[in-house]
Amino acid sequence: MKRCFLSVFGVLALCLAVPAGAADFPSQPVRIVVPFAPGGGTDVVARALAERLTPVLGVPVMVENRPGGNSVIATRAVASAPADGHTLLLTTDIHAINAAYGTALPYNSLKDFAFVAQLTTSPLMLVAHPSLKARNLPELVALARAQPGRLSFASLGPSSPHYLGFEWFKRMAGVDILDIPYKGGGQALIDLVGGQVSLSLIVAGNGIRQAKAGKLVALAVTSPRRNAVAPDVPTIAESGYPEFALVDWYAILAPAGTPEAVVARLNREIRTIMHDPAVVERIAAAGLDATTGSPAELEALVRRDIERYQRMITITGAKPE
Repeated sequence: MKRCFLSVFGVLALCLAVPAGAADFPSQPVRIVVPFAPGGGTDVVARALAERLTPVLGVPVMVENRPGGNSVIATRAVASAPADGHTLLLTTDIHAINAAYGTALPYNSLKDFAFVAQLTTSPLMLVAHPSLKARNLPELVALARAQPGRLSFASLGPSSPHYLGFEWFKRMAGVDILDIPYKGGGQALIDLVGGQVSLSLIVAGNGIRQAKAGKLVALAVTSPRRNAVAPDVPTIAESGYPEFALVDWYAILAPAGTPEAVVARLNREIRTIMHDPAVVERIAAAGLDATTGSPAELEALVRRDIERYQRMITITGAKPE
């Protein structure tokens, strides 16, 4: 009888031990690692999230910018971090693009991560310098066909959705437009506004602000449907290319093996924060739409985008940097 009691007690203790570890989270400061330099949209969202997570988690939540290697350096660091929820990665669809290229990475983009929560979405907007004699997509295509290789496009390199999306569009439209790669969106926008390049794809919220100021012309958005920030700007799909759809996103990942209870709590807190009107307004100023969902929905999004970018890479023949 005594032996049976001890056995039952041992089983109960073992069962209670699992949730106890999750209940102790967080037991130390939390880091949000951002694979890009400060000042961009990812930095804005990371800092807004960190500020709101700090009081609800009861520990400091810090943002660590670790740019370099097309996000691989920071992503590898998070993949190898302890799987306890204290190290998180704020990444973008570059996570899917790196996987889609099929080159050797120091981590598995799916298996080495726990999917926590999507943060934002944003269509891109195809914009042109006002000197370009095109005010819509059909006029741009006609102009490009009449002057092959004369127009230029400011891209952010082959690992960016901007580059892959525009290369995909060029093949759909049968046009020859020169790619001019930039290391950062800031300088690309400066040169576009200054007329050094003809075209670019930029975040829709930023694009419409530049268009309203008369500095650029909004030609089309990349989303399947028109965007609320620019309801009068047609989509590329409705402008004659129905297969075209491209939407940028930000999300939070954690190391694989992070306890489900920790992932669930982080997801719950993040979703609450991303519905806060003040946070929504803050990230909207950066041209982004707050968009949240479950961990399963985020994983499905990443898987779909890997497949989508694989198709773009095959069609365009793009090569990684």
